[in-house]
Amino acid sequence: MFFRTFTKVAAGVAIAAAFATASFAQSTILVVDTQKVLKDSIVGQHVARQLETIYTSASSEMKAKRSPLETKAKSLQAQVKTKGSVEAVRADTSLQAQAKSLQADQQKLQIEEYYTSQELKITEAKALGQVSKRLQTIIDQIAKERNADVVLEKSLVIYGGPADVTDIVISRLNSQVTSVPVTRERLPRKG
Repeated sequence: MFFRTFTKVAAGVAIAAAFATASFAQSTILVVDTQKVLKDSIVGQHVARQLETIYTSASSEMKAKRSPLETKAKSLQAQVKTKGSVEAVRADTSLQAQAKSLQADQQKLQIEEYYTSQELKITEAKALGQVSKRLQTIIDQIAKERNADVVLEKSLVIYGGPADVTDIVISRLNSQVTSVPVTRERLPRKG
């Protein structure tokens, strides 16, 4: 019984595979290397430069906020060393207040760094989203022109020689758009 069921299933799979292979063999498959498009296209390079400027600015802002806290922490450590004992440190209410203040400021900085990180992610996603919309339109046009059934990302192709249209995509993208607005997003701060 098992053998007959297995044979029927195997035959069914073999027939399905034969039909799939026949229809796949007749399919037109195109490949696009979207990473190369973003790296080599004029608009992709524009976005990369703008994002780099925004990242550098954000990094400078965070460094400017972090620096006074580092100075404050070093000063506090020096004061703790002069006390000589744990009991003396605990007894100094001024020192305890400074430590609590520093800790609160460090927590505020961590929250600010989180917000900045999220803002940068959103900024990048919005900029690349604009390029992606244009890119999708171009890929759709090329697929229709070439009667393609499938367009794959080049990094997903393991074996085969489908037509790589990356250079055509880059050329058309360059002729249609050279820049998009890249504006740093700002999230509202709580409290």
